[in-house]
Amino acid sequence: MYGQLYRHLLLPLFDGVKGRQTMAHWRDAEASQWWSRERLEELQLNSLRSLLTHAAQTCPHYAEQWAALNLDPAHLQSLQDFTAWPLLTREIIRRNRLRLRTTAAVKRMTKATGGSSGEPLQFDLDSGSNDRRTAMTYRGYDWAGAAPGTKQLYIWGTAVGNVPTWKRLKMDLHHRFDRHLILSCFEFTPAQMRQHFERMNRYKADVIVAYTNPLYEFARFLKRESLVPVKPKSIVVGAEKLHDFQRELIEEVFGAPIFETYGSREFMLIGAECDRHQGLHLSIENVLVEILNEDGTPTPHGQEGNVVITDLYNYGMPFIRYVNGDRAVAGLEMCSCGRGLPLLKKVVGRQLDTLGTPDGRKIPGEFFPHLIKDFPAVRRFQVVQEKLEQITLKLVVDGGLTLGEREQLLGAVRKCTGTEVDICLQMVDDIPLTNAGKLKVVVNAV
Repeated sequence: MYGQLYRHLLLPLFDGVKGRQTMAHWRDAEASQWWSRERLEELQLNSLRSLLTHAAQTCPHYAEQWAALNLDPAHLQSLQDFTAWPLLTREIIRRNRLRLRTTAAVKRMTKATGGSSGEPLQFDLDSGSNDRRTAMTYRGYDWAGAAPGTKQLYIWGTAVGNVPTWKRLKMDLHHRFDRHLILSCFEFTPAQMRQHFERMNRYKADVIVAYTNPLYEFARFLKRESLVPVKPKSIVVGAEKLHDFQRELIEEVFGAPIFETYGSREFMLIGAECDRHQGLHLSIENVLVEILNEDGTPTPHGQEGNVVITDLYNYGMPFIRYVNGDRAVAGLEMCSCGRGLPLLKKVVGRQLDTLGTPDGRKIPGEFFPHLIKDFPAVRRFQVVQEKLEQITLKLVVDGGLTLGEREQLLGAVRKCTGTEVDICLQMVDDIPLTNAGKLKVVVNAV
């Protein structure tokens, strides 16, 4: 009863009070998912032309760069023509963030990534873009039976460090309103997992939403301890790559189907599984996704390449051909469900290692990006564990960290690792990439 009340009355009312268009965009997305792929790509092309025109006229960085390359949005005749436009990297954004912003009068908000690639990033978007990306999340989660208003249990990241009491109370009230119970995966000792199990069974959620690796560790613990959880209707996982062996065990332990999602702070939901589980339906009304080789050319079908994304509606600080640091297999196929949204068959290179401690704790690699994002001076980082009793946190910083920041950072890590692990903080000039050109954020070499 509450779920229907929330979805059809409370959420639209809240949308109206805040002056948002999320519900209208969600209704549009529910209809457009059944359009033909050709019609959807025509929508993409028209949206892309408008975005490029806006950026050329109001964003100094793009205006100068494109003029020097003789690129004119008016000459864009097809999506294939878009391959001539230059790529955008995190380093370019850091150097030119203010010049990437629009000079037009739009309401901007500032966000920060968790730095899963090892390089936290601050960026801007406009409120209209935020409404659209939220709508795409509603639609994608709805495919898993996890639409707003359903009773959901999150095994997720929680606020780290010292959070003001008023802010914590506000978050708790918001979670109650949304019917979300949040179980932190940042303190995953055996004792804590047993407490999570007990709270889970009392709560009886319709849907579990979780980071992939912590949920897998939780499933292993439950199976090892012969603990039987109350079965949800479905499970939604994200933040890390879901492997087949993880899917198999999690579905066995929890007795419910898993729906994988792919997203990021820059764009929110990029893709999600429907009930056919044949791949990730891309939110192509909102984003344009390309898979490219190192030289910027399109990657052949079936081969692995770099993920490059354009947000078609972020007019506040446009992300145009943004190399997000992920890797995926090229080839946007279609699903038997009949939706016109093409499938991204496989995302690779997103898994973060899980660390262990002598007292049996399991610390998800996702903890560290979640923590480091709140330290703007940190440009790049890597966490290395070569023995169970020691974790080394390597930091490349701009301008250094204050003594207070160091203590805050170390305190947050120690809270999760316990007293039996020595935390070594190293300031380094650079962190080498892997042979594949990637930055391994969390390395468990035990």
